Amino acid sequence: MCADKSPLRLAGVLILTGILALFFCCKKNPTVPQIEDTSRPVIWLNQYALEFTTSETAGNPDGQTLSIKNTGPGTLDYTILSDADWASVTPESGSSAGQEVQHTITVNKAGLEPGDDAHAATLTITCSQAYNNPQEVAVRFHINKGVPPKIWVESQLFTFNAQEGGPDPSAQDLKIRNEGQGTLHYELSANAPWISVNPPTGSTAGALKVHKVAAQVSGLHQGTYSGKITVRGTSASNSPQSIEVTLKIAEDEPPRIGLSTQSLAFSALQGGSGPSPKSFTVWNAGGGTLKYTISCDAGWLSVTPISGQTGGADRSHSVFADTAGMGAGSYQGTIQVADPDASNTPRNINVSLSVTSPPTDNAISLSCSPSSARTGTIVSFPVKIRGNLTEISVFGLDMTYDASIFQFHSTVEGSLTGAWAAVDGNAISPGTVKIGGFAGSASPIPISSEGTIVIVKLKVISTASANKQTQVWIKNYIDDIQGLKPSSASTGFTYLK
Repeated sequence: MCADKSPLRLAGVLILTGILALFFCCKKNPTVPQIEDTSRPVIWLNQYALEFTTSETAGNPDGQTLSIKNTGPGTLDYTILSDADWASVTPESGSSAGQEVQHTITVNKAGLEPGDDAHAATLTITCSQAYNNPQEVAVRFHINKGVPPKIWVESQLFTFNAQEGGPDPSAQDLKIRNEGQGTLHYELSANAPWISVNPPTGSTAGALKVHKVAAQVSGLHQGTYSGKITVRGTSASNSPQSIEVTLKIAEDEPPRIGLSTQSLAFSALQGGSGPSPKSFTVWNAGGGTLKYTISCDAGWLSVTPISGQTGGADRSHSVFADTAGMGAGSYQGTIQVADPDASNTPRNINVSLSVTSPPTDNAISLSCSPSSARTGTIVSFPVKIRGNLTEISVFGLDMTYDASIFQFHSTVEGSLTGAWAAVDGNAISPGTVKIGGFAGSASPIPISSEGTIVIVKLKVISTASANKQTQVWIKNYIDDIQGLKPSSASTGFTYLK
């Protein structure tokens, strides 16, 4: 006998097939429905397990959301019952004709003991008319001894920009650390296939962990896409944490941030003046117009101007490091350049600052340049100090040398005495020059300074044999440089015939 192939019979088979697929997606333990079941509501839940964590010293954790809706025909009228008095639901009932209804699940630790084992409860969702009645949600409540870990996320919103058919936008940094105690073990998951996070897991006792968030545009068309990254820590007091991700795909190429450098370095002396400013340039390496802002994450770091706009031309920005009141040590900061419409926003410049303790050497030294020369050469002999223990506003000293090799030529102010009223030298006898200087109305040399106070120039006049070696000395320090060491200092010179 031939099977009945009437249109009505075939339509019924198709309807049943569709409902079977629907039930198998929405029910944890589906059974094969009868034809008469196809007119009944179906209970749909957004999750079947909830985890809560707190500690014996902390309060109750934040509530979590359970969403319920009807994925079958008609109206789903349901109630929610908890089998534990420490787990509650608000509201305790709902009705859905297809829309999601949200319920807040909260837990109360009063009267519960802390320990390694979690407290367990079950929420039962009941609708006598529903095909898959009842449905259950498992609730686990961890109460740790001491203070539990706590998830900290730097940003809870990421935006990517790309061109349809173009390359993927640059990945961005997702920074996570533990704000609580102990060790935070966590995992990250995305609810959209175009979002990826690498690495997908991590652990931290407090150190900052960086994960790369990327958006893949292949196969996607012009428009705005939304997704979410969820951070879950099984023992964290505030798990889970959600991060919104937006991908904007346009017809035209978006702007792209171009930077002249990815790092800058400053150095300064503790208690001294701040280091000289540095600079970097920004330009648009993509399409359209780049409209960007600049921010810094360290109080000692600043940039001017703090924003800019360019279709492609370079825009210059100055960077300043304010070291007032800072102790000796190494400091790190970041300059961030961002345009919400750029394909590679944000871009960072890492900035380092080294502040060194002021020197206390109370030293004086002599060197020469060049260290060897022939007849007729003018040789420079800078006198340098480092870490002077007192201010210097006037000084005197003698320079002695072999008069058969050198002849006094002149003196020049040093790096520390350029604004002084006078720095001079006089040959008082063959082979001896008396050097002196005074600040006058200029500022004295501060304590713990480093630099030259005078440069003495001698002319080579020797006709001696080649490769003759000789010494030039400074001694007899007077006025404010008394006590600088060594009490006489020298440097060597080689005569080349």
